[in-house]
Parts: sequence; C-alpha cells; structure tokens
Amino acid sequence: MPRIPNHSSQATRIQLEDSLKHLLDCDESGRGATVDSLAGSLDKSRSHAADVLGLLRSRNLATASGDTHHLTEDGRLYALQIVRTHRLYETWLAHETSTPAADWHRAAHKAEHHLEASAVDAMADRLSNPRFDPHGDPIPTREGHMPRRALTSLASWQENQPARIEHIEDEPEVLFRQAQVLGLAPGSRLDELKHLPNGSIETLLEGRRLIIPAAVSPLIHVTTPGPDDNAPPDLARLTDLPIGVDAVIYGLAPSCIGPERRRLLDLGVVPGTRIRCEFASPFGSPRSYDIRGALIGLRDYQADRILIHSIVSSPT
Repeated sequence: MPRIPNHSSQATRIQLEDSLKHLLDCDESGRGATVDSLAGSLDKSRSHAADVLGLLRSRNLATASGDTHHLTEDGRLYALQIVRTHRLYETWLAHETSTPAADWHRAAHKAEHHLEASAVDAMADRLSNPRFDPHGDPIPTREGHMPRRALTSLASWQENQPARIEHIEDEPEVLFRQAQVLGLAPGSRLDELKHLPNGSIETLLEGRRLIIPAAVSPLIHVTTPGPDDNAPPDLARLTDLPIGVDAVIYGLAPSCIGPERRRLLDLGVVPGTRIRCEFASPFGSPRSYDIRGALIGLRDYQADRILIHSIVSSPT
C-alpha cells in the first residue's frame, strides 16, 4: 500500500512507521497498544505518544477501543510491509555482504523507512523469496501474510532433551552479541542441556561444551530437532584436529553464512571430503590443511565453523 505522504516530514513519517510496528507487535501478542506503551517504545512523552496515535487514527491506520489502540486492516498491511522490508534487508546483508551480524538490525531499521515496495520485491526475488530472516523471524509475504510458528524459550526447555535453535532475538544488542560469540545461530542443535542453579544453561554445541548465560537463554527459541538434525556422536570442529591427523568434513556450522560460507564451499569444504591438518604457523593460526591434494590456509575463527567427524589417524 502507499506510504505516508512525502509532504510529511521524514522524521514524522519514520516515527509514524515505528509506531505502526509497535501496534503490530501489540496486536500479535494479543494486547492493544496504549499511550504508555507507545511512549516507552518511542522514548517520548505521553502527550507526544497521544499525538502520534491521533495521527494514525486520522489516516485510518489505527482505531481506538477504550484505552487501547489496534491496527486497522490498512494499518496492518502497512506495518507488515515495514517488517517485510526490515527482515529482507537483514537477510540480504547476511547473505550478500560481510556486514557483522550485530550491525544488521540498525542498518535494516534505516532501510525500512526508505526502500520502496518494488525494490523490496526485487530483493526478495534475488534471495529466492526466503521465508525467514537470519534471526529466524518470519518474513511477511508481498501479499501481507506472515507465517506463525510454535516455539519455546530455551530458558524453559526440558533438561537432557535435544533442541534445535529456530530463532534468536536481536535485541538487546549486547545480549545478541553474546549469543553470536558463543556460536549460536538458527539451525544449531543443542544436546545434553542442563539447567544450572544460577539460571544459566550448560549444553553441547557442535562438539563443544558451553555455558549460555541466564540473560541470553530467554532470547533463544527452540523446537524439537527433526530426523535430519541428527549429528554423528564424534562431531568436532576443525580447530580440534591435531597436526598430522585426518578427518571427514561433516559440514559447515549454521553460524557460517553469506560470503564466508560460499568461500569455504569454493575451497572444497563440502560434506564427505577428507581433510588433514598439515602444519601451523609459529603463532598457531593460521593452519594449513590438505583438501583433495590442495593446501589451504585457514585461521582459527574460520576453522571453528567447519564441523568434522571420523578422526581416523594418529599424530605423526
């Protein structure tokens, strides 16, 4: 649908569009938006939030019911287009650029207010119309439909039950960065979960034991792994492979995406390929690996995203 007219100031239009997203969040969670909730979302005064809600009502984008506000059908379609733009732009950044994951949200927040629907649809076509963004959030279709999924917070997941990460909240940013550092990403499988007394979670991720802080686990939403998510019991990471030892590549970690993933695939890092660690630099990283008779150099942060199994020989 058409955007808020250009004769509105850019700052006003951005604020109105941010407000539409807030109302959409409230509607999706089954509660209406209020003056107080919008004031908190915009970090503005109650009187300012009340004025914004009045503008949305005057444009037939929102309607009032007592103290709460809900989107009209036009308002919902407008809000979904903003969300579609944001999530597709994040997906484009993840798959087509080397932009750090922690920067996706801020860049997409700027883009969502400027990209036209035709440009967004072209971007979706180029990306093969993805259903979910790199955080695992559903991407609304161009017709205004947004898929729903039943997910559970990792914080309440049952102990010793395997889990597959489907979604990670990208806010607060400081906690999202912690999840990134831990190597957590949609598609990752967690095994041997244990809830610790301090609220954190101990688990096995891609051959490594790690502790997920109590503040981070509520950002992670999981589901039961499917049959295709089963990993070999001896799964490890390439950084665990000693010099002079062979292994078989299992695949790339779900956290390895975009140009980095394509580069590793182009180098022959594909499932079923035998790989051998030949030698390391004096500082330990990078290391040299033999893949199909060719030597490639990988730094530890790259090798850490390559999953291996069937370590078959002994150090020489």
